[in-house]
Amino acid sequence: MYKTIETERLVLKILDKKSADLVLEFLKENKEDFSRYEADKQEMYFTKFYQEYIIQCEYDATMKKGYLRYYLFEKSDLEHIIGTVSVGQIRAYPYCSGIMGYKMAVCRKNMGYGTEAVEAVCHAAFSYLGLHRLEAYVMENNLPSVRLLEKCGFQKEGKCIKNLNINGVWQDHLLYAKIKE
Repeated sequence: MYKTIETERLVLKILDKKSADLVLEFLKENKEDFSRYEADKQEMYFTKFYQEYIIQCEYDATMKKGYLRYYLFEKSDLEHIIGTVSVGQIRAYPYCSGIMGYKMAVCRKNMGYGTEAVEAVCHAAFSYLGLHRLEAYVMENNLPSVRLLEKCGFQKEGKCIKNLNINGVWQDHLLYAKIKE
């Protein structure tokens, strides 16, 4: 189990509910930016109680190889979360696949941290979870995310029409996938 992964500049950690305050700070600081690409969140989502519950559910699922979420920290500052990378909707054999998601703090975008973290989590998903395929969905106009996926070896497979409701509007997404080498 890879509870902690170190890269050149980052420490990626699987957190438990004791870290709810850190997670909540990260989510609140980046709420406006994240809302452009994610489904609507109710106000309860931004409470410590709710985050404790979600983090513990994710942790429990991770221990059973049903989910994987890493929180990203700069090696020089282990007190502030700068992003997350997750693998969800994991399907067992014969599919052996999952869907990757990620987000970075606004103040840490375009610094290569996302690429560094996604590559590390791809390795963990292929080795620890035994996955064969990772998928990622990205809005066409999210060019930094498209570039990140392509840098990490994901290939565009197609376009999913109106597959996610964001801020009351059904949005198209590009489907990218990476196959275990």
